[in-house]
Amino acid sequence: MSAPPPLGPGGRPFRGWRVVPLLLSLAAVAVNAVILLSDRAPGLFRRLSTRIDAGVSRAAGAAGVDVPDGRVRVPRSDFDVHVLIWAVAALLVGLAAWSWLSLAIASTTVFLSSVGLELAQRTYSSSRAVQFVDVVANGVGVLAGTCVVVAFAVVWKAVSATLSAVSRSR
Repeated sequence: MSAPPPLGPGGRPFRGWRVVPLLLSLAAVAVNAVILLSDRAPGLFRRLSTRIDAGVSRAAGAAGVDVPDGRVRVPRSDFDVHVLIWAVAALLVGLAAWSWLSLAIASTTVFLSSVGLELAQRTYSSSRAVQFVDVVANGVGVLAGTCVVVAFAVVWKAVSATLSAVSRSR
């Protein structure tokens, strides 16, 4: 009879494979740095925002929402992009964590890295500006990615405890 795995990221499966999400998380942070410090990023975000605006307009029309001019005007913000890229980074770092403490430290490090990259825009980019709303979006993304890791750890604990109970009863 083996004891069920401990609650926390360390109790998750694939312990020997943690290096894979760790390497992917380092790559994600590097890609985030390139995106956030690139002078071309605003153009990319504008194109993405235009696509999102068009999709929102179509969805509003399909839902029967009365929109003046038939278009929904969504603020040109890259908030969602910041949330997404930092959620992915936090998720990957979290999957590599081996304890609750390491998860907390890793998530804090990812958030501080995102703030550092936001502040670096002032120095290394001529077309990007430091924005508080971007820092908030980074924080929301890191929190979202970390919450997914926590939820996965809790579900994994419940499933493995159930499987252990079933195997012990046989």
